Amino acid sequence: MELKVVYRGLRRVSDWALRFYSEIYVDGQENVPRDGPLIIASCHHNEILDIATLSVTIPHGRPVCFWAKSTMFKNPLVRAILLSSGSIPVARNPNITPVAAEQPTQPQSSPVNEVLFRETFRALDREEVIGVFPEGTSYTEPGIAQVKDGASRAALEYVAWTKETKGGQKKKLQIVPVGIVYTDKSQYQSRVCVRWGKPIDVEDYAQERLCKDPALSPEVNSRSMIKALSAEIEKRMIDLTINAPDWDTLYAVEAARDILWDDKERIPASHFVWISQNLISLFTDPDAAPSITKAKQSLLRYHSLLDHANISHGSLWGVLPDPSTRPTRSRALGIFFRQLLITVLHPRFVLFLPTLPLHVPAYVTGLIGDRLLGNPEEEETHAQFKAVLGGVAAAAAYAGVTRLIVKQLIRGTPGVLARVKSPAFLAPVLRTIWTGGQWFFKGDNGLLGKARAALGVFGIFYATSFVLSHWHNYWVGSNYRQLKRLIASWKLLLGTLSPRSNDLKGEQLAAYTVPYIPRPNPFIKRRDDSGTTIASAGSPRAPAVSSRKLIRPLLEARSEATRSLWSFLVDSKYLRGLVTARMRGEAWMQVGPAT
Repeated sequence: MELKVVYRGLRRVSDWALRFYSEIYVDGQENVPRDGPLIIASCHHNEILDIATLSVTIPHGRPVCFWAKSTMFKNPLVRAILLSSGSIPVARNPNITPVAAEQPTQPQSSPVNEVLFRETFRALDREEVIGVFPEGTSYTEPGIAQVKDGASRAALEYVAWTKETKGGQKKKLQIVPVGIVYTDKSQYQSRVCVRWGKPIDVEDYAQERLCKDPALSPEVNSRSMIKALSAEIEKRMIDLTINAPDWDTLYAVEAARDILWDDKERIPASHFVWISQNLISLFTDPDAAPSITKAKQSLLRYHSLLDHANISHGSLWGVLPDPSTRPTRSRALGIFFRQLLITVLHPRFVLFLPTLPLHVPAYVTGLIGDRLLGNPEEEETHAQFKAVLGGVAAAAAYAGVTRLIVKQLIRGTPGVLARVKSPAFLAPVLRTIWTGGQWFFKGDNGLLGKARAALGVFGIFYATSFVLSHWHNYWVGSNYRQLKRLIASWKLLLGTLSPRSNDLKGEQLAAYTVPYIPRPNPFIKRRDDSGTTIASAGSPRAPAVSSRKLIRPLLEARSEATRSLWSFLVDSKYLRGLVTARMRGEAWMQVGPAT
């Protein structure tokens, strides 16, 4: 078995990068075999953090050889890192994909494909794991937009190749679909749900398809078989993720989910996908009650105003739970000062404060890096820069602390470290640690002494990073949520103090009540049933405006959205399921008809 030192190092870095999120929930680990050739086919909606997520969460710690864009291999240093970690270059050219009517019976090969499949077959023959993103690109859409044939073709070609060259497979190749769902992928301290689906035995699937449909070509790697397997992969990926038919439905469901659960972060990660998809089913039911029209319009209006005011429903609910309340100026002032006192006087902030100054550079670096490098119209680009650059800045801060400790150890005096107060019962332990640390930096300056000193520096850096990062991560989530509530209360105060004449009204307000639709990804080819390409366009984002001009319309929209949603639920068969779940103490987990 290969050591894959570079891959293991990158996986450790990935684990650090994923601390950008507060929780990584993993489901379906039992579906991933411990050994044998395997292809994992995952959705791809968050750039390199999807790769990090798969590397960290794959059961049994199996190394993954990812297909990576060939353009990434042009840089010699990046190429060396990618090849050392097992990555396989794949060319991407969406402009030469033939429509269905023009596709030949047998798949066409090219020199690029031959290299790709040769390296893939070698890895599978060593019983390794191949990581493929069948969608062909990372994007932000209301659902799975496309699944290309790469994964299915590689799998079926491998089965055919083993029959021709080896008389069959030693261990059967399987494909495991994966759904990666983010509660808010670009938002710090949001959550990730990773769902490993049921495996597909490729050879058994092909034989089963041939038995069901004799019209299919008997060749296991025929075009029709590849298309059938791609369709099966797509179906399973859709079952593992959240999929809405359009942006309006997705936005309406997000607003409804927030209203029903007060804050989406309160929904257990194990139920997040299921609840969201059930609500989508409710809002796309062709037999839904007529009140759905008004409910959807009200929810979209509320969602849009939240977006433009840059306030989350959870933060607004945290400072003003009753949607019918219109706070007076004195009450708004009281709400702000209450949130301010909770923010700075709560024990969680006191315990968080010692690590806060060290991590401020990480916050700032991540935000600036995202502002400079991220594409404002591509949400999938933001989290990677925040996580990676913020992590680099945090590592630099830990290195600074390490340098300070090493400097004092060499001098033999605690120096500034003596000012750090600690409980009396820890004094003997700290003295022992201090004496042990000095040992690394005493003695000769020969090769052995330098090696011992280097080991001491590495050990101090590792211990410092471990303690400070875990301390920070334990307390940052609750403090960050409270900070967002404080900001929401400040905006609420400014909006309440602002004269009503400053509020946006009529046509001026209308632009901020229509949800923003992201620009379509150019690498996604949308076609109708006849194979004709369908043009798609996003909607422009309204100009930035001060949130104080939107606060009163926002509160009105929340009240109207809440009333309209419950009116719709009253008219819907789904209400009984909600109420029944509440009476059972299931915290609104059930979203569907009561049984």
